[in-house]
Amino acid sequence: MAIFGKLQLEKTVQVDDKTRLDATKSFDSDGNTFTLVEIEPISGNGFVDVTNNKYLDWSYSTDGTVTVSVRITTGSGGPDTFTKDIEVISEADDKLFSNDQDIMVYEPNILKWIKEGRNSFLDVHREAQIEIFKFLDNNGYHKIDGAPITKANISDIAEFADWSKFMVLKIIFEGLSNATDDIFHEKALRYKDREYTSRDRAIIRVDLDEDGNADVQENIDLRSITMNRE
Repeated sequence: MAIFGKLQLEKTVQVDDKTRLDATKSFDSDGNTFTLVEIEPISGNGFVDVTNNKYLDWSYSTDGTVTVSVRITTGSGGPDTFTKDIEVISEADDKLFSNDQDIMVYEPNILKWIKEGRNSFLDVHREAQIEIFKFLDNNGYHKIDGAPITKANISDIAEFADWSKFMVLKIIFEGLSNATDDIFHEKALRYKDREYTSRDRAIIRVDLDEDGNADVQENIDLRSITMNRE
């Protein structure tokens, strides 16, 4: 007999943002019923009984790497404890290019589509930022030393705001769409087009040589890139 504790956590979460510490995928190899499931959101903070639903919704007040634990007991074994880390990051360090207020301008009721266990779309804004940096990398824009550009090299996040917010809206509606002719699919296509338009027009200042200044010669003019639309 063996107990397998499986914690599903966001890799990164912002301070004060709601996140779900999910142990619902945990199982016992012999099919024994869990008599007690407990989650400790912070090492040393104490375990919380979550036997009924096997998850705990939480919000972290300080940044840093946090160890989350799940402790499981069955009628014939345990308790066994399993741990996993989650990175909690401040708003300043997260340095996202857009936020929920930006997208609510276009979709006032968008927050009703936030997934269970969260209270914002910051996870989607973070994914959009990752995709933006992938785009820059794939199109040959790198720091002087050849390394990929990161948010630490960005002088003014406002220059990415339109690109980011329309990408976020596209991602959200793509996730909601279940047919090529539904309203969510149409919205996803609409925001995808606006994302590309914003990207095509962008001129962004980046500190490529990491001297603390984004000089004129370091500007990235995305209008000069040949775009292949999907």
